[in-house]
Amino acid sequence: MRKKVSKKSKRRLMIFGILSIIAIGYFFVTLIGYTYNYISLKNEETNLKNQLVSLQDKKANLKIEIQKLNDPEYVVRYAKENYLYSEDGEIVLKIENNTPVVNNVQNNNNYYLIIGIGILIFLVIIIKIRKKEKK
Repeated sequence: MRKKVSKKSKRRLMIFGILSIIAIGYFFVTLIGYTYNYISLKNEETNLKNQLVSLQDKKANLKIEIQKLNDPEYVVRYAKENYLYSEDGEIVLKIENNTPVVNNVQNNNNYYLIIGIGILIFLVIIIKIRKKEKK
């Protein structure tokens, strides 16, 4: 035999169910928000740690540069190399060691051209041999 449930109990269960679903939904939305925040802060922390390492390296390099700049011979050589400083009777020539990329591309094109010509000659020879065999 079934027990009859009153309308009042049904209404109470319905309201409690709806409130429970709203509370669970709010919980999940909040959880997703906090998770997203956590992940973005972790990424930012990683980026900042990488920046810290690079800045520490830069600081070490600058300290070494400061020590070198205390040496007068280094200062003179640095001025000559970077600012084209010259003493009386000296001529400073700056020679840059840049190899154009065009030459590398041109060399690759020459390589493919030679291979193409070789294949073409090979095909012509094979065609002539076949013509002689047919006769």
